[in-house]
Amino acid sequence: MSDITFEKRGPQAWITLNRPQAKNMLNGAMFAALADAWDEVREDKAIRVAVLTAAGDEDFCCGGDLGDVIPLWTGARQPANELEQRLQSDPLITDKVMLKGKPLYKPVIAAINGRALGGGTELLQATDIRIAADHAQFSLPEPRVGIVPGAGSMVRLARQLPWAHAMRILLGGDAISASDALAMGLVSEVVPLAELQSRAQHYADNISMQAPLALEAIKRTALETHTLPWADAFRFEMEQAGAVMMSRDAREGPRAFKEKRQPNFSGE
Repeated sequence: MSDITFEKRGPQAWITLNRPQAKNMLNGAMFAALADAWDEVREDKAIRVAVLTAAGDEDFCCGGDLGDVIPLWTGARQPANELEQRLQSDPLITDKVMLKGKPLYKPVIAAINGRALGGGTELLQATDIRIAADHAQFSLPEPRVGIVPGAGSMVRLARQLPWAHAMRILLGGDAISASDALAMGLVSEVVPLAELQSRAQHYADNISMQAPLALEAIKRTALETHTLPWADAFRFEMEQAGAVMMSRDAREGPRAFKEKRQPNFSGE
């Protein structure tokens, strides 16, 4: 069975980290598969929203496999097969997995079913709506083993959270609870584990009904204007809004409202 499963449910892509026996730690095959999965979500026009979750009820993802991929990247060992050659020869593979260099403007939901440690906490920062099981924990313990959380956290976390909260996670190393993560703003919602999948499904269904061009324009604007001066940011926002207003979906929405029916958005 694959260490990552990719399931299309109509306009939804469900991506599952499927290595619970190893705490869903990302091995080489998972890095490659997840990078490819994000490309498929990005390029498939039929997909409107992605859900990222994991198998089991203990771990969402406990980071990169220290015995598998880390030695390749530190030069401690040489690649033994084609997959490992890809991992070593593609310096941007981590960026692709963590949605750094090539943003994904479609909405991404994280259903966090357990511990998100190291790379697991980094991975969820690339998502938009984050639902955590009430027993989930989060931490960035990389400095304890002599490395840094360099898959996005040193930049993203201080932009997504208030400074003191971000530094507590980045520098403290200790795990924080789901309730603390909610209070900090690291996650959107906390639910019992038994309700996690249905809650993620609820959000995915709701997003699937909305106009995809509008959703992508909203996320693109939020990402691209985050550090721009106000005037430049508002100019970018108006450009995105203008493009959406000229779309077929912008005409379909009001028409459907007037006719008292659900709109049939085409993404055009």
